[in-house]
Amino acid sequence: MKKFTIQAVLLLIVTVVGFIFFNPANKSFPELPFLPQRTIIGEVQINDAKFSVEIAKTQEKRNKGLGGKERLASDAGMLFIFEKADKYPFWMKGLKFPLDFIWIKGDKIVDILQNIPPPSPDQKDESLSIYTSREPIDKILEINGGTAERLKIKVGDFIKLKIL
Repeated sequence: MKKFTIQAVLLLIVTVVGFIFFNPANKSFPELPFLPQRTIIGEVQINDAKFSVEIAKTQEKRNKGLGGKERLASDAGMLFIFEKADKYPFWMKGLKFPLDFIWIKGDKIVDILQNIPPPSPDQKDESLSIYTSREPIDKILEINGGTAERLKIKVGDFIKLKIL
């Protein structure tokens, strides 16, 4: 009976500790490499346009990006966030639709590349074009190709970011 009581108390302690530290509702949920990474969703507003974005803050999310997706909703995108401003290289590996790259430093758009076409299905990785901004950035927003022009988004516009 004593052994059962000790096991029950230990199980209760482990359960409580697990709930405190690994509760997904907890905003400080740790990003542990052996656990599935949760998707962080945010909202980016540029002028009157709002985009629901998946936040790519980890290297794993950045590497995959939008690769493999069949399409992107007209009001959706992916926002890459970096710890420090630099010129980060991007490519279109695994993409099946054109993108606009909106390069951001702080909360200001500093460069835009529009309608970047996806690679051909038989194109080798080593022949893919590499894209970088003209100046160091700490964020890049990827949206459907042609959207920046359609919504009259331009260099100098400011963004508002809200993590949901």
